[in-house]
Amino acid sequence: MTINKSINLKVNGMHCGGCAGKIKKSLNELNIDHTVDINVESGKVSIKFNSEQSTIAVLKSSVEKAGFQVESIELE
Repeated sequence: MTINKSINLKVNGMHCGGCAGKIKKSLNELNIDHTVDINVESGKVSIKFNSEQSTIAVLKSSVEKAGFQVESIELE
């Protein structure tokens, strides 16, 4: 399995490292091959993932499950 797709999410409500930790924990619970980079100041969550294991909708739901609102999704 390889990481073959990238998305950037604009997320509302993040204001500290704890917020970033909640998002990372929720994504890790999906049990898929992925990397995540979170910039709390800009509200940007960059996810690289294996599109054979998950979908953008599932990733978005995972972030929302952690308690944050996804404002926009940008494909890379």
